[in-house]
Amino acid sequence: MVTLLARPITSQGWIFQPIGEGWQSDGPVEFDEELADYRFVGYQTMLQTGRFFQDPSLVSYVQLEVDEESDNNQLLVGGMNKLFRLDLDNFTLLETADWYSPADKQDYCNIVYNPADCHNYIRVLLLQNSYVFACGTNSYSPMCQWRLANNLSVVLNSTDSRGLCPYSPSYNATAIISNDGDLYTATVFDTYGRDPLIIRSAGSSVSLRTMKHDSHWLNDPSFVSAFEMDNFVYFVFRETAVEYINCGKKVYSRVARVCKNDEGGQYRLAGIWTSFSKARINCSLPGEYPFYFDEVQSTFLSQDEKLIYAVFTTPPNSMAGSAVCVYDYESLKHAFNGPFKHKENLNSAWLKKENTNKKKCESNRSHRSSDKLKDLVTSTQELLMDRAVMPRELGPLIMRENERWSKIVVDHVIAKTGSHDVIFLSTDDGKIRKMMRHPTGKSTCLIEEIKIVPNGHPKPVQNMKISTEQGAIFVAVEGSVYRIPFQRCGRFTSSAACINAQDPYCGWNQKTNTCSPAPGGNVHDKSWEQNLVQCPILIYKVDGGWSDWSEWSSCPYAGEKKDIDRCQCRSRTCSKPAPSLNGRPCSGSSIQIVNCTVHGDWTAWSSWSACSQTCGFAVRKRTRQCGNPAPKFGGRSCHGTNTEESYCSNHPECPVIPIHGAWSDWAGWSTCTSNCNGGLQTRKRACDQPLPMKGGMPCTGNREEWRMCNTQTCAEISKLSPWTEWVQTNRTKGGYFQERFRFYCRANVQSSKDIKTSSADSQAQFCFKNDNSCFKPQEAPHPTISLEVGSNWERFIKSVCAPRRKLFKKYCNCRTLGVFLVCQKCGYG
Repeated sequence: MVTLLARPITSQGWIFQPIGEGWQSDGPVEFDEELADYRFVGYQTMLQTGRFFQDPSLVSYVQLEVDEESDNNQLLVGGMNKLFRLDLDNFTLLETADWYSPADKQDYCNIVYNPADCHNYIRVLLLQNSYVFACGTNSYSPMCQWRLANNLSVVLNSTDSRGLCPYSPSYNATAIISNDGDLYTATVFDTYGRDPLIIRSAGSSVSLRTMKHDSHWLNDPSFVSAFEMDNFVYFVFRETAVEYINCGKKVYSRVARVCKNDEGGQYRLAGIWTSFSKARINCSLPGEYPFYFDEVQSTFLSQDEKLIYAVFTTPPNSMAGSAVCVYDYESLKHAFNGPFKHKENLNSAWLKKENTNKKKCESNRSHRSSDKLKDLVTSTQELLMDRAVMPRELGPLIMRENERWSKIVVDHVIAKTGSHDVIFLSTDDGKIRKMMRHPTGKSTCLIEEIKIVPNGHPKPVQNMKISTEQGAIFVAVEGSVYRIPFQRCGRFTSSAACINAQDPYCGWNQKTNTCSPAPGGNVHDKSWEQNLVQCPILIYKVDGGWSDWSEWSSCPYAGEKKDIDRCQCRSRTCSKPAPSLNGRPCSGSSIQIVNCTVHGDWTAWSSWSACSQTCGFAVRKRTRQCGNPAPKFGGRSCHGTNTEESYCSNHPECPVIPIHGAWSDWAGWSTCTSNCNGGLQTRKRACDQPLPMKGGMPCTGNREEWRMCNTQTCAEISKLSPWTEWVQTNRTKGGYFQERFRFYCRANVQSSKDIKTSSADSQAQFCFKNDNSCFKPQEAPHPTISLEVGSNWERFIKSVCAPRRKLFKKYCNCRTLGVFLVCQKCGYG
């Protein structure tokens, strides 16, 4: 790989300019706000350290619950029709549990209500030990279920959930399970949200709720959160202020309180809270005419410090503005132990009335059996506290114009300079602001602003939870849940940048020369440098640092060389950080150029080679290579041939050399001419390897060879011939004699046709002259023959056969031909 160096020329693009060459990019560089201020962390940078989970069911109302039990270590997520378990460390999906509405309920809901609301939206998600309590809208038929935390598919119990979960997903709901095991819920009881309530149920205590349809108790509330402190349970919400009704309609933020040991009233007040009271929460800019942030959006309870952090905004139809106010436990007690606002009748003004029952929630007291009916009635009328719950400090901790914040979580950090509260705020356009109170306590510093949605796709944050053990926050937006670490220390590559960032999670490790959290969590490690004395320092001498390389992309060649078309280029900027206040610029190249297209060209021809022979017809050749330059990265190859040939001229004729003949190999032996008694085999060869030419000598020796074969004696074979025709041999007075023969012989030959036959047998008969009838000697005589004739017959036979027998003995052998032995079977002599 060849890398060429270049430098940036314009802000709208890149001119890639090595010495003597010209290169140009294909497009402009997109502006990144991270380049202007390191506190702003872009979406892509966030993804480098964060993790995310996506599912289409994560819409509109997403519930989150962190389960850090040793065996679980998981994040529980409630979406539309589904529950999820995610691993807290790597954020992988552990389980998906479907929870759809029954078909009949969904069909009915689609007819009566908005079909978009006719699903099971999880609106309550609570954790108690190893169990999960979840409630869903269930297509306007609310239902709650207990499930196993480590196996969400196992449903232990289901129950009708009116008063525990809203019918419509657009209604707010908040719930808490107290240390006593009682379930406290704030939501609406009916389909149209006309009966808001705060209710206690699902525990050992008696079930209680707020008074129905009484605006002095709850007046069109929007519930935000609930928390437990000592003997009380508190509910934070915003509602239409009844004390402001004569001046128009205005929304106030409230905190309501009930006693955990409240047993309710008697008679017509049975099942009604007797300890319910509420107070306004004040978060305002001080002055002669205070400016109020009236609409509470989110709260976070710091259990260790007993502090309540709350986010407030201006009304949605006014200029956007947000603030964070902090309240301590004393401010709550001061408001609820103070006087009530009291109004004798509808036409009277609100007056202050002394609180005569400040200790009614002590743990060793019980109201129901001892309070008089009059006191019970009074407790249902004296609800609104005269004093507001005031912030711990005069004015908001943080305030910002033209922004709307939605959620808040807080981490208590131990740093080298002491303890600090780090506040994470979410915005309605998909950002997380990480802020810290200035060490002097006079202001709050922006440490980081983290984008959790891509540019151009703003989405409000729906929910946010924190895990100190994991060192991360968990943020839900539509379609996604993100795991975002508290720190991104590795972004700072120098000691100055790390220290000036003033991030309480980060310090400079002198051993590793890296910006990192405290080694082993020990902030007092001497090799770890941190000095939190002010807000992040933006104006200081900063040496430049390179950004990451961009992706490789095709870039056109703009120089004079014609054998190059395009190259692969990538760039980086001196922006992480950018040099400022005489800081050193980045060293090295901002551009890398590789894999440039190179078209091939021929080298010069080589010298001619020697002729192929020194006389007669001969050729010579020369070569060249496609390597001046060789084609690279898709370049064209050379045109033409890489070899040339030429005849060698003026060569003498070559002298004639005789070629002598030579024998070929012998062919195989032929088949034997006989199978036995001896035969012959032959084989041949030719004088053609090579043929004698140009006066060469012929081959010497025989062209053919023979040998004996199958010399074994043939097996003996016998033969018997058929009978011959009858032959007349003698005449008598009464007739004549006839005789016929057949022959038999045997020999050691390979075929019976080779046997020469000899006399083997004969037959005779006498034929009468008068009727031409014949008979053999062994047959009975013809009836017409006299005994004399018969006697003559026997004498004839005897006379004839005696000499014939001698002939038989003399000539009877297998090689005699043409001799007929008539006496072979005469039976005479």
